[in-house]
Amino acid sequence: MKELQRRIDRMIIHLGGYWRPLSGLARLLEEVGEVGGALYADDRIALREELMDVFVISTCLANQYAITLTEQAIGKGETREDRTYYRLVREAGEVGRILNAYEGDKKLKVSATPGSLQRHIEAVQLAVMELADMNGFDLFAEIVSLIEDKSSRDFGRFDHTPDPITEASVRTYSAYVEGRYWGGIEAKPFEEASRYREREGHLTRFFKIAEVEGLDGFVIRQPDPPLQTNGSLTAAFQLPENFVIETERYGADSFWIVRKQG
Repeated sequence: MKELQRRIDRMIIHLGGYWRPLSGLARLLEEVGEVGGALYADDRIALREELMDVFVISTCLANQYAITLTEQAIGKGETREDRTYYRLVREAGEVGRILNAYEGDKKLKVSATPGSLQRHIEAVQLAVMELADMNGFDLFAEIVSLIEDKSSRDFGRFDHTPDPITEASVRTYSAYVEGRYWGGIEAKPFEEASRYREREGHLTRFFKIAEVEGLDGFVIRQPDPPLQTNGSLTAAFQLPENFVIETERYGADSFWIVRKQG
């Protein structure tokens, strides 16, 4: 599963980058509906395509929150397509509920459970794999072929959307340190830290979900010359209580890492 996640990530970067999470969610729900349409029409060819789309899009959403998915083992669960599809719809709805709190207008509950997004995405994928198995599809083999096809067919089709999982800062940092990190946009030489904070909108999202989603930090790669500050970094970056900025250096690269304390 880890290798499949990497392949899907490479494909998305090759095609232009990730959609915004709520756009990805809309696409996920659209494809779940199309799975239902294929089942209703008893169209096995369309079903194969729609199941792959649900699997790929749900993996993209996991990638955007730096989630490492585990491969789901198909057991002796539901034996009826309709009940398995109902479960797929239910779990996709749970993914929607969580992402609406992360990215939309719904308030994030104080009691939000760490790891719930991963569990519901994996439950979506398990339902997809069970539906594929019921219809004799080798889902993983089909997806590898799909990735190769889309990488050539859809190249240049989508506009680039800045995303904290694809910024050069986090991609560079990840070569030195493993973990679940988001990255900031490129900083300009001599730029004031407060001005950078105004430009970097993803940091606000990070503060909102870092603890519940288990993100390890937010990476800001220092330019040369570095970011400037006339006062405290806590004030310049508008850090909420219990967040800190730490400096790390690896070879010629220097980073500021925003982390939750404790």
